[in-house]
Amino acid sequence: MEDTKTIASDELLLEQLQNRDWEKFWVRLMARCFWILRNRYGVKWKNDELHQFSRAIVGEIISKVFVDKERKWYIDSYPNFEDFIVSAIDSHINNELKKKEKLVFFGEIEFVNDQAKQSNESFADDTFTDQFRKQVSDALKVAGSDDDELFIFECLADGIEKAEDIRTELGMDEATYHNAWRRLKRRRKVIQEKLAANGY
Repeated sequence: MEDTKTIASDELLLEQLQNRDWEKFWVRLMARCFWILRNRYGVKWKNDELHQFSRAIVGEIISKVFVDKERKWYIDSYPNFEDFIVSAIDSHINNELKKKEKLVFFGEIEFVNDQAKQSNESFADDTFTDQFRKQVSDALKVAGSDDDELFIFECLADGIEKAEDIRTELGMDEATYHNAWRRLKRRRKVIQEKLAANGY
C-alpha cells in the first residue's frame, strides 16, 4: 500500500502566517540558527557573519514555505508548525554550508566541507556511526596515532569537546593532553579524507 503524506493546505498556511507573533518567532528562529552554527557545526565566525547567515537562512525558508511553496509542510510528520519550520531550517543550514564550502569543526580541528550534494541529514547527527568511527580510528592507527590520540578522538566522537572535559574523562594531566592533542591535529588530513569519502 502506498504511503501518502498529508500536505498542509493553503488555508492552513495562511492561518499560520496571520495568527503568529512573527517578531517573537523570528527571534526564536534566529537564535536556533545561531545555536546550530555554534554548537553543531562549531563555526568560529564573527557575530556579524553569524547574524547575516542566519537572517538569510530564516528568510529563505519563510519564502520557500509561504511564497514559492517549494518547502511542503507534511502535517503527519510535523503536526506542530513551529517544529516543521525549525526542522526545515536545520536542513537548510546543512545544505547551505555544504554548497558554500564553509568550515566544519570537529572539536577544534577544522575541515573544509567541500561536498556540493544536497542532504537532509545533519553533519552532527549522522557522521559518527559505529562504522565510521571504526574507519577513522583504524586510519589514525595506520597513520601512527598512539593510544592517547585515539582516546581523545573517541571523546570527540562522543561529543566531548572541551579540553578540561576530555582530560577529566581520560584522567590525563594537562601536558599529556596538550602533546597528544597537538599530534592529533597534525593528522587532521586523515579524518578529512574519511569525511570526504563518506560524503561529508
